[in-house]
Amino acid sequence: MELIDETQLLGGQMKTITLVLLTLTMAVALFAQAAGEKIVASVNDNIQITLEELQAEIRTIPQENLEIATTKEGVDQILDQVIRRKLLALKAREMEMDTVTIVKKAVANSEESILADFLLIQLRQSTQLVTPEQAQQFYTENESLFYSAPTLELKQIVVATADDAVKVEKDLKGGDFDGLMAKYPGITDGARSGDLGIIPVNQLATNVFDAIGSLDAGEWAGPIQTGSGYHFIMVVAKAPSKKVVFEEISENLQQQLTANVANQNVTAYIQELEDNASITRNNAAIKDAILTPSPAPGN
Repeated sequence: MELIDETQLLGGQMKTITLVLLTLTMAVALFAQAAGEKIVASVNDNIQITLEELQAEIRTIPQENLEIATTKEGVDQILDQVIRRKLLALKAREMEMDTVTIVKKAVANSEESILADFLLIQLRQSTQLVTPEQAQQFYTENESLFYSAPTLELKQIVVATADDAVKVEKDLKGGDFDGLMAKYPGITDGARSGDLGIIPVNQLATNVFDAIGSLDAGEWAGPIQTGSGYHFIMVVAKAPSKKVVFEEISENLQQQLTANVANQNVTAYIQELEDNASITRNNAAIKDAILTPSPAPGN
């Protein structure tokens, strides 16, 4: 077990529109080209990328990541992706991979998913941005959500073995924590002794928080065994929870609230489609799709 639990970050990009959607986009682009569409890039003598096609690619980017398209460098990156994809697809066609049965089945099977994803992207991007005033109202009405977690400033001594942990615990009775950090620098290619900095308590592993959460500044606890070794952790300072100032989070809050509204709109849209559809399930046939669990090794 690690000293600090990993947390998932918000955000991530949706998958790039692939072969089937690319084919549809190319057809639109060819029509536009015939009508005098601008060419933004040419590759060899057989690939031309139109402005409309590049703009269509940009429209597939989730709204929270659209900032990449606000600079020339960012648009160049998007164009580079289109060029690479076209070169790879062209090479695959030259090798007649588009005639291979498994590829044809994969294209057929992915078409519905691609179209569905594209529709959801359009729905999300059509969501009106939450205004600063609306974000301020949400902040005011839900102020309990906007308090930072209490924090602990920590330092640690970490050793690899239980025998060394016994020695450290005995030596710590003399009170020279910093001296022992130097004497026991940590585990080679692993956790190191020293300052851990300021850590929100909600990011501490459960067994670590249980051991040090109630300590006052200057107190230590240990040994605490984790997957990284045996830890002796001192609380250097403590800071209580505090309210986050609206101005510090206003932009991020607007984006998050907008994303929440977009997700709600998508959920409602899908529910409406299901409610208006006549859906019949053949439970007997469905049972045939249930997999039989593989027996455990040794059974």
